Amino acid sequence: MRWRVLSAVAVMVAALGIGGCAASDSQPSVPGGETAVPTAPPNSLAAEDLQTIVDRCATPLATDDASLGAELSAAGQSAAEAALFFATSNQCADIPAALQRTDVSSFTSPLSFVEQPCEGRTVVSFWAHYDDDLIFGNPVIDEELGSGACVRTFFFTYSDAGEGESTYASEREKGIRAAYDAMLGRSGAWVDRSVTLVSGMTVTMTKPNDDDRVSLLFLRLPDGGLSGTTFIYTGQQTLEKLLSGALPSLRTIDAGRSVSVATLEKSIAEILAGYVPDRVLTHLPKESAESAGDHPDHSSVGTLVSRAVDAGAAPSAQVEYAIGYPSAERAANITGTQLERKASLFAVYAAHDPVIGCSSAQTCLARAHFGDWLQREYLVAQADLRR
Repeated sequence: MRWRVLSAVAVMVAALGIGGCAASDSQPSVPGGETAVPTAPPNSLAAEDLQTIVDRCATPLATDDASLGAELSAAGQSAAEAALFFATSNQCADIPAALQRTDVSSFTSPLSFVEQPCEGRTVVSFWAHYDDDLIFGNPVIDEELGSGACVRTFFFTYSDAGEGESTYASEREKGIRAAYDAMLGRSGAWVDRSVTLVSGMTVTMTKPNDDDRVSLLFLRLPDGGLSGTTFIYTGQQTLEKLLSGALPSLRTIDAGRSVSVATLEKSIAEILAGYVPDRVLTHLPKESAESAGDHPDHSSVGTLVSRAVDAGAAPSAQVEYAIGYPSAERAANITGTQLERKASLFAVYAAHDPVIGCSSAQTCLARAHFGDWLQREYLVAQADLRR
C-alpha cells in the first residue's frame, strides 16, 4: 500500500505547486479581481527523492508515509536536502530535527543539522592526539569557552601509542572529556553517536548531555609515534606515510574504515563549512620551518588543515597554527594564575594517562617536557607562516 499513500502525497504536492507544472496557464483570482501571485515551492525535492526518504525512513521513524511525505514537501530547501542525505546515509533518526531547522541557509554538511546553533562565537580546532589541545591550544580554548563560545574539536588519531583498540586509548578519551568538563565547570554524562559526513567519512561525536557548547569528534586513526614509522601492531600506518604517498589509505582502529588523503581533505573542508567558525586552531604544518622536531602526527595534521585553508575552506585571517614540541625552546609566556589553570586542566586529563603519570598542576609541571610545554602557548597566524 506504500505506493498508494505516496501517490496521494504526490497529488497533494502537485496541488500545492511543489515540484510540478501548473495545471493550466490561467492564474487564480482573488477577491477584488486581482490575480494571485503563485507561491514558490519550499523546496525542489524530486518525487523520486521523496520516495527514497519515505521508503527508507518512515518505518525507522515510526511514522506513516503520508505524514512524513507532507513534512518533506513543506520543508525548506536546505532541510529537504539534509533529509535526503540522512536517508541515503542511514541516519534517519536525524530527519525530524533537520526538518524543523530554518536557520541553515544551505546544506553543506550534516554537522549543521545535528548540532544546535551557537549563540556566540564558534572555535574549531584540529589536533593529532587527545591532549594536544590542552598543551598547545590552551589557554585560548579555555578562555573562548569562558566567554561563551562554542568549541568543536576534531582529533585525528586514537592516541593509542601502538596498542590499537585498548584500555589505554579509551582512558585517554575519558581524560579529554573530563578536561572539557573541568573547563565547562560541570560533571555528568556524555552522549556518543556516529556521524557520516558528505565526504563519506564517519566520525564519533561525543558531547556533554547538558551543554551544547562542546563537541569532540574522534576519527581514531592509528597513532604514528615519534618516528612516524613505528608500531608494528597497528600495521605501521601513519599520517606521515599517508601524506608522502607511501600508503594509499589508513584504516581506523575502531571500525576498520578506509580513509585516504582526499577523504581527509574533503572532511576538513566540510567540517569548516558545517560549523562556519570564527576562529580555527591546529598544529603547524610540516612545511613550516618552526615545525622541525615536532611530532610527525602534529605536523601532518597541520599540513592537511593548511591545504584546506589554502584552498579557501576558511578565511586565512581566522586560522592560527600552534607551535608544538619546539615551543619549549622559546621563552615561557604562561605564568601565574593562568598557568595554574592550564596545568590544573591538563592534570584532569593526565590522571587518565598512565604514560604521563601526574594528577595535579604541580606534579604535571614537574614532568619532563610537559612542564615546559605547559608554560608556553605560541600561535602563528596564517599570514606569518614561513613555508
